[in-house]
Amino acid sequence: MIGSLFLSIFGAVLLSLAFPPWGLDFLAWSAFIPLLVAMEREKVISKAAICGFSFGFVFFVIDLRWIIETMVTYGKFTTAIATLVFISMVATLSVLPGIFSLLSFFLVKQGFDIFWVAPIIWTALEYFRTYIFTGFPWDCVGYSQAHRLTLIQMCDITGVYGLSFLILLGNVSALSLLKVFMFKRPRYFIHAFTGLVCAAIALTYGGMTLGNYSKAADKIEETVAAGILQGDIPQDVKWDPSSKSQTLTTYESLAQDALKRGANLVIWPETSVPVVIGGSDITWKYATNISRTLDIPMLIGAPFETHVGTKVIFFNSAFLVKDGKLTQRYDKIHLVPFGEYMPLSWIIPIGPGLAAREEDYSPGSHLTLMKPKGFPPFSVLICYEAIFPELAQSAVKSGAKALVNITNDGWFGNSAAPYQHLAMAGFRAVENRVWLIRAANTGISAVFDPTGRLVASLPLMEQGALVCRLPKMPEAGSFYTRNGDIFAWITIALLVTMVLLNLRYVVPRFKRRT
Repeated sequence: MIGSLFLSIFGAVLLSLAFPPWGLDFLAWSAFIPLLVAMEREKVISKAAICGFSFGFVFFVIDLRWIIETMVTYGKFTTAIATLVFISMVATLSVLPGIFSLLSFFLVKQGFDIFWVAPIIWTALEYFRTYIFTGFPWDCVGYSQAHRLTLIQMCDITGVYGLSFLILLGNVSALSLLKVFMFKRPRYFIHAFTGLVCAAIALTYGGMTLGNYSKAADKIEETVAAGILQGDIPQDVKWDPSSKSQTLTTYESLAQDALKRGANLVIWPETSVPVVIGGSDITWKYATNISRTLDIPMLIGAPFETHVGTKVIFFNSAFLVKDGKLTQRYDKIHLVPFGEYMPLSWIIPIGPGLAAREEDYSPGSHLTLMKPKGFPPFSVLICYEAIFPELAQSAVKSGAKALVNITNDGWFGNSAAPYQHLAMAGFRAVENRVWLIRAANTGISAVFDPTGRLVASLPLMEQGALVCRLPKMPEAGSFYTRNGDIFAWITIALLVTMVLLNLRYVVPRFKRRT
């Protein structure tokens, strides 16, 4: 068992190195081999499950270690409490890799081939992770390949889950090839060959797609310019009352710079206005008046409060501003648990989430199609909404010709998280063949074209204005946009079918024994 645990942990370290900040993405194609070998070594299903749990635990500890610093620095947690909360979170996430090993072990023992079993189970469980307990699809395996532009084009059909499937298939193929040469088992050659063919199909499709897009881009004549503002306001200064004026002056200066460079729309980051719009402090009107002074439409991020009877309700919102007036508003739908609201606060009233104002934020009810004059209609994804594929897919399906992700990654400091967050957001552009514009308070602000290519960006922890041109009326949409996560649902259907077929035989045998 010790040897199997060592193999599982080694594989987890390899997988973590495939993601930022190290970015050794090629390691993802072999990181599961040690875990698969460990599972084969074990004869008891519970030990196989422990191997999977250990794999997940070590991976998440390394990949998400920045969470402790966020809780200590900005949540004012003690290091001990932050560590305890973090370990609890990691242990919960690690249950799914444990289930992966358990189900893989079970189905292989029933006669199914690990070559198909492993990719199907892992993909189905990643999709499950996107939704269970409000969802946390941070760094699904497919995201490790963010910089492999040719490879990720397949996501306009399968979503990021298809790429995760292909990576698992690659791992099993590589293991099969090792068995052919090391243990003289030629029957596994067909597995290696099948995996190679699948990868070749994905790369061929990606190459053709990039070529077609390049030809179409050459024919674009009319363009507009987006001005992206990165104020680089430190998180501990952001809500300091004495710094309000300086913050607003900073953004006004950046907006002027963007306007001089030809911007048709100026985009501020999430909660960049350090005042609650709709509240008693009317300083927020300074921000909206910038639009009138500069004669340019703006998208600004700010908290918003409204009153329902005697109750005050807060939203994390984005406002389209024209001539100093708030013309459209989007309220963030998918809130961050413990950040923007405290789960089960009606049972344990321990105060609002870390990023909330006086009270927890409330979720919005629907996406908003913003329609600034002379600019493509777009929808807004606030902060980590960009890591939920179905929100972007729904927005483009409803008519958005561009996506704007406003975020405040200042919570993450100078850690791996802003780089991880950026990589995941870029996949929404590929999946839906849409331009994605990203404005981040402390960075990384960026623009992705519909192939997921990083067209322009501002470095982390740097103040500035980024101006980037895009088509005035871009095309948007894909197979994925029209059909959603049909690929992930196919893997779920296959998994359920395999389990149910075998339970027909396992349950009667169990009853006879008892």
